[in-house]
Amino acid sequence: MKGIWLARLQNLKRKPLVLISMTVMTVIFAYILSGGVGSSLTLLVATDNTTMSNEVLERLQNEDDYTVTVLTENELQKIIKEKRDKIGLLLHEKTYSVLSDTESDVVRMLSLAVETMYNDLAFHDQVVAVAGESKWEEVEKGILEEPSFLLKKDSMDESQVFRYDGALQSLFGFMLYFVFYTISINVQFILEDKRTGIWNRLKLASISRFQLYFGHLSFSYLIGLVQMLLVIFLFRFIIGTNMYGGFWKVVVISSFYVLLVMAFSLFIISLVKTVSQSSVIISLLAVAFAMIGGAYWPLEIVQSDGLLAMKWLSPIYYGMEALKRVTIYGETLVGVGTYISMMILLAALLIVIGITLLEKRTARYHSSE
Repeated sequence: MKGIWLARLQNLKRKPLVLISMTVMTVIFAYILSGGVGSSLTLLVATDNTTMSNEVLERLQNEDDYTVTVLTENELQKIIKEKRDKIGLLLHEKTYSVLSDTESDVVRMLSLAVETMYNDLAFHDQVVAVAGESKWEEVEKGILEEPSFLLKKDSMDESQVFRYDGALQSLFGFMLYFVFYTISINVQFILEDKRTGIWNRLKLASISRFQLYFGHLSFSYLIGLVQMLLVIFLFRFIIGTNMYGGFWKVVVISSFYVLLVMAFSLFIISLVKTVSQSSVIISLLAVAFAMIGGAYWPLEIVQSDGLLAMKWLSPIYYGMEALKRVTIYGETLVGVGTYISMMILLAALLIVIGITLLEKRTARYHSSE
C-alpha cells in the first residue's frame, strides 16, 4: 500500500493541475456569485451626529450580520442614486430612513432591527431620566430574570421554513460540484492500472486485493478531503464567510460527503471498460447531480415534482442539505443524522457493489485468456 501511495504522490507532483484547477474554480465561482463578501449585509450608513443616532450606529457595528460603512449624508445619497443595488441607512435623533431601490425581505428585516434598537435605547433613556442609572440596572435585571411574557418555543416543520444565504449557497454548491470531479479522476487510476496490467503485477508481488483497493481509495479520499478543507478554511478565516457557528460541523459533514463521492466513482468505473468512457459519464452525471441536488439553486424554489423526486439520486443533495442545516438553520450533527446515515449507507453499498463488479470483470478477462 505504501508503494501505491508513493506512486500516486509522484503522479500528483508531475500533474497537479487537476487538484489546483478544481480548487481555484471553486473559490472563483463561489466568491463571484456570492458577491465577493461573506454572509453579512453591507450597509452604507450616515448619521446626524446626535447621541441617539450614534448609539444606534455603534450597535449596528457590533452586529455580526452587518458590515457597516460610515458616510456623510451627501455621500450616501449620491452612492444610492448611482448604485441601485446598495442599501443605505440614514439615522436621525428620533427617526431613520432605509434607502433601497427594492422592498425585499432583507430591507424589512433591517428596518425591524433598527426600529428595535431605537425603542430599546428610548426606553433606557426614559428610565435613566426619571430614576437614574441605578434604577435602569435594576429594571434590566428584572427584565432578564422575570420576563413579562413566557414564550413557548416549538420547532417548526422544516418544510414550512425557508432560509436563504447566497454566500453559503454558492460556496457549498460549487465546492461539492468541483470536488466530485477531483475524486472521480483520482479513482479512475484503478481502471487505468487494471488496463495497463500494473494491477496484476502488483498482485504477483504479494500485495493483497484489500491493500490495492485501500491504497487507491484512501489516497483519492484524502485528495478530495484536502481540497474541501482548503476551500472551507479559506472562506471562513480569510474571506470571512459567516458559517453561523457551524464550522466544525461543516468539516465533519464534508468528510462523509467525500466518502460517498469516492464510492460512487468506484461504482461508475465498475460499469465501464475505459477511462474515457468513465470521464464522459462522470461529466454528465456531475452536472445532472448538481442541478437536481440543489448545488446551482435552492431546491425550495423548484416547482417541478419530477425534479424534486429525483433529488434522492444525487450524492450532492445529501451533502448540500446537511451543510445548510448545520449552518443556516443551526442544527446539530444529530439533527442531520438522516443525511449522514444515508451517505454512509450508500457509500458502503456502492463500494461493495463496485469492487464485486470489478473483480468479476477481472476474472472473466483472465478466463477468456
